[in-house]
Amino acid sequence: MNNSMNMPELSANEVKQAILQIENADFEKLNIEDFERYLTSLLRGYALTAPKIPPGTYLYRGRICQKPKNIKEMTYPPTETVKECGRANTAGETFFYAAAAREVPFFELGAKKGEHIALSRWRTTDTLFVNHIGFSKKCGEQLGSNRKLDEIYDFVKSTRAHGDLNSLVHDYLALKFSKSIMPGEEQYYRLTIAISRKLFKSDLFSGLLYPAIAMAGNADNIVLKKEFVDKSLEFKSIEYIEIKGMKDRQYEIEILDSATKMDQMGNFLWLGRRLHWQIKENGGELTMKSENGMWSAYDRDGNCVEPE
Repeated sequence: MNNSMNMPELSANEVKQAILQIENADFEKLNIEDFERYLTSLLRGYALTAPKIPPGTYLYRGRICQKPKNIKEMTYPPTETVKECGRANTAGETFFYAAAAREVPFFELGAKKGEHIALSRWRTTDTLFVNHIGFSKKCGEQLGSNRKLDEIYDFVKSTRAHGDLNSLVHDYLALKFSKSIMPGEEQYYRLTIAISRKLFKSDLFSGLLYPAIAMAGNADNIVLKKEFVDKSLEFKSIEYIEIKGMKDRQYEIEILDSATKMDQMGNFLWLGRRLHWQIKENGGELTMKSENGMWSAYDRDGNCVEPE
């Protein structure tokens, strides 16, 4: 979908002034609303092409924790438990942070040897309309990505095709949003939160897609509004995993338990084993494909078969 209809054109002078204000900003003194005002000028006339993610898309969400008992422990957190700002949220503001690939949560959580992760798998049941940020050449260079972030998606190419000034705004926002934020630099979240508000606060969007910063942009993260999660995201499975170590940027893990079902109260019905697939008909067969860091199985008719 193209959002350039009925919009004013970008002003080179306004863009330049807004960028100067952000670059010269005192992050210790300015608040989120100050950055939102700067971004209003920067984005006036900005055009983008936003993707529609089809139903049946799988997402992954992880937590470092003891073995969870209930689904409430794996979905978006209650507002009263959100004590710190994140890349898109303020303290007390709750979103569903997830990833498009199974391995991403391990890196985003910074999991260490001996820790335990509950890794949940979810599937969308409706079309997911999202905005996007972070997909630029300089952003890829900043992260050290193996992907050409400005070329991997048609919606990125289409957004950049709106002109040089539009591309400048797109690339500037990408670079600012995707900065690695170290301990002690949390004030920088004031800018990323302001960017998030401008890009997906509207009821038009249900989420924001961006490269996974902890994985050098080699996979994607997505942050979803809880309204979409409540209506259009279904739980599929959970694995309880022990981190055994890391070698060559790959996690060594042991799957301790798994579940695919819950009782009426939302309590997981743990299986006491890892997930596996079953061929239930005589002479049946499954085609296995590696997709987003996890094996998927398909029957003879091309239907996805869930592990049990």
